[in-house]
Amino acid sequence: MNQIFAVATNTFREAVRDKVLHSILFFAVLLLLVSLAMQEITIGDQAKVVRGVALGGISLMGGLIAIFLGVGLVWKEIEKKTIYTLASKPLARSRLLLGKYLGLWLTLAAEVGILTALYTVIVGSQQGMPSAGVYLAVAMLMLELTLLTAWATLFSTFAAPTTASAYSLCIYLIGHFTDDLRRFGERSEDPTFKALCEGLYRVLPNLEVFNIRTEAVHGVAVPAAELGWAVAYGCGYTAVVLAVAMVVFERRDFK
Repeated sequence: MNQIFAVATNTFREAVRDKVLHSILFFAVLLLLVSLAMQEITIGDQAKVVRGVALGGISLMGGLIAIFLGVGLVWKEIEKKTIYTLASKPLARSRLLLGKYLGLWLTLAAEVGILTALYTVIVGSQQGMPSAGVYLAVAMLMLELTLLTAWATLFSTFAAPTTASAYSLCIYLIGHFTDDLRRFGERSEDPTFKALCEGLYRVLPNLEVFNIRTEAVHGVAVPAAELGWAVAYGCGYTAVVLAVAMVVFERRDFK
C-alpha cells in the first residue's frame, strides 16, 4: 500500500506541473467567467442558463484533463526510459499502474474542487449559495471522470498518446450517446442489427447515468435508487477496466 501511495504522490506532483493541465484550467476558468456574461445576453430563465453553462464547463474540462493526462501515464515513463528502472525494482507492475491511476485521480479531484469553488463564488455572487443538488452533480461528475480515467489508463498501456487520445475521445463521445444507440436499434426492423445495438449498449460505457446536471440546474430531486445504481455501475465498471489495464501492463514487453 505504501508503494502505491508513493507512486500516486509522485504522479500527482508531476501532473500539477504539466503545461497541459495549466492550459485546460485556464480555459476552464475563462469559461466560468464567460458564464457571467450569459446572464446579460440570454432570453428566458437567465439564472438557469448561467448555472447550466458553468456546470457544463466543469464537466467538459474535467473530461479533457482525464483524457490528455491519462493517455500519457505509461508513455512518459517509456519516453524518459524510467520504465526500465521501475521495472527492475521490487514493485509489481499492477501496483505501479494503480498508483499512477490514483495520482491522476487526485489531480482531477483537485481540479474539480478548484473549479467548484470558483463556481460557488461566481454563481453565488449573482444568485446566492448554490443548492445541494449542484454539489451532488459535481460528485457524480467525479464518478464519471473516475471511469473515463480508467479507460485512458487502459489505452495508455498499449498505445501511443495520439492513438490513446483518439480512443479515449471516442469512449467519451460514445459514452454520452449509448442511450441514443439503443433507441436507434429498437426502431430497426432488422433483428440482427437490433441485437447488435443492444449488445453494444450493454458493453460500452454509459456516461449519461452520471449526468444529473439538468436536474441540478432546475432544482429537481434525483431518486436515491437512481443514484445508487449510478454509483454501483461506475465503481464496478471502473474496477473491470482497471483490472484489464493491469493485465495488459503486466504482459507488455518493454524491450
